[in-house]
Amino acid sequence: MSEPTEEDLLAAVKESLQKDGRLGRFKAELRSAVMSILNRHPSEKETPTIPEETKLINDLLREYLVWNGYIYSEQILVAESGQNKERPTRENMATKLGVMDDSRTSKIPLLYYIVSAFQNQEDAQ
Repeated sequence: MSEPTEEDLLAAVKESLQKDGRLGRFKAELRSAVMSILNRHPSEKETPTIPEETKLINDLLREYLVWNGYIYSEQILVAESGQNKERPTRENMATKLGVMDDSRTSKIPLLYYIVSAFQNQEDAQ
């Protein structure tokens, strides 16, 4: 039996990292770090102001991504958008949207709730 080659070892490590999900996490963290570096503007004294509507939409997307287990995508969204790394509370987002959150709707992301409300409105017409 021959000794494993360097290529064999690399392939085995890559396969192991893929199976347990760490490779995806490493890639996402690397992309996030690169985006953070690229988004730095040392020559600009003031960072651009993000409209409140855009922040709210990004926060809704973040809640959706996290709820569905897309943690790496959420990390990239935060890095690319320049959003605060801390997520706002659901109560805060519901208040901004003017929606009533109850035990039924709190089980799903607000984005699902909004889409469902519009679909029900169209069905009623």
